[in-house]
Amino acid sequence: MIEIYSSIECPFAYLAVYRLRQVWPAYAGRVTLAWRALSLEYINGRGPARPVTELELALLKQAEPGLPVREWGRAAWEWPATMWPAFEALACAQAQSADAGLAMSWALRHAFFAESRNIALRSELLAIAQEVARTTPLDLARFEADWDGGRYKGSVIADSRRGWHDLKVDGSPTFVLPDGRQVSDLAAGDIEIDEERAVLLRRAPFVGDALAVFRDILDRAAR
Repeated sequence: MIEIYSSIECPFAYLAVYRLRQVWPAYAGRVTLAWRALSLEYINGRGPARPVTELELALLKQAEPGLPVREWGRAAWEWPATMWPAFEALACAQAQSADAGLAMSWALRHAFFAESRNIALRSELLAIAQEVARTTPLDLARFEADWDGGRYKGSVIADSRRGWHDLKVDGSPTFVLPDGRQVSDLAAGDIEIDEERAVLLRRAPFVGDALAVFRDILDRAAR
């Protein structure tokens, strides 16, 4: 099993899931993925920072032109103030099946980054769940009941606490392999940003086969 610690609004995690999905068909049934909340809000004490997020997205789009991205297309006030509801939605889907977990992990990120949807809203999360249910065996009634009841609220906070404080991961995303090894260098290149000013300080693009990095991780987990 690979535990994937990531924050849903993290552009680097979005890129990682985009690439992971490209190689995943060869490993489905051989490796199990477990999605763990690694809330940036938990560690930073604030919600998603739009200027930094948009700068990171622009840089990653240059590195991966096929990455589905568009500028925020709604009013500024519709930018989500928190990602905790989306983390809970992912946990609700994952509890039903690994396939639903992977599909929801991608659908939430795609809705935010490519469709400008406010994934802090219950209505949007239920709509995304309906989309996921078209391709995976997601029980929508159970999903809605679990989300409305806050069944996984405590677990997503516990995931973030464990990731940041117990495992001391380098950041989002981090893949934790069965032997405990952590992989955070996921072919995104070396990017340093002044988050207070949303200014790029340094960038060194990744050189090599990015998908090979993910195949290597999955191969290690499959042994």
